[in-house]
Amino acid sequence: MVWKTWTEVLYDPVIRECNKPREKKPVEPKKRQEGSLIALVGDQQNRMVSFDREKEHLERLCKISDDILGYNLDGRMVLMKCGQNESKFDVYISLPFVKGVTERGTGRTLLILGSDAHHGEAMQNQFNDVVYSSVYGTEIDTKKYGNTIRWINVGDTKNGFIGLDYNPLAKTDDGVAINCGDIKFVARTLLDLGYDSCKRLFLLKPPFIVEREEGKKLRQRGIETLLDHATSL
Repeated sequence: MVWKTWTEVLYDPVIRECNKPREKKPVEPKKRQEGSLIALVGDQQNRMVSFDREKEHLERLCKISDDILGYNLDGRMVLMKCGQNESKFDVYISLPFVKGVTERGTGRTLLILGSDAHHGEAMQNQFNDVVYSSVYGTEIDTKKYGNTIRWINVGDTKNGFIGLDYNPLAKTDDGVAINCGDIKFVARTLLDLGYDSCKRLFLLKPPFIVEREEGKKLRQRGIETLLDHATSL
């Protein structure tokens, strides 16, 4: 999945060059990192996120905090205006942007910090039945996300929003929430991991930040925050 979160038409020539498609050499998936909350961490240099998987590492975390979610600020990984995103999300522009994924049942959660890695790249060997094979310039494109649900975080533990991938017609290994039980489980998990109860959660339809109609109907019923989704569904 590719989230269109920041425009490629930037004035900084360094950023513009780094946003060009890059041919990535295959990298051996990293050894499994144990723990209920883990992170793929890249070494940010020259105010850019990491593009080199060999220089990234996995580590175990205790909880999700504002400092952890703000790590991407040093690499300029923030939400920026994009024509394909819903304009109502423009109020969140310049807030930190972090990708995450949570496993059904176990609650095991992975964050991607300081790296431009796709969810599937970071998930290999960390979750069962994950297959990610995508090579630029070829027809190789196989993605299976095991028993997981992908999401994004914009902002800190309280401000901004969680964007949860949702599609009731999807398969269980498509990496998205498919029913109210999935939504409730992710909301409860994120609360347990350190998020504030008033953090907002939107149901999105990738690859752009666009809210699904199901989410709009829930908000009309007053179900909008993590606590709402954890207790009301």
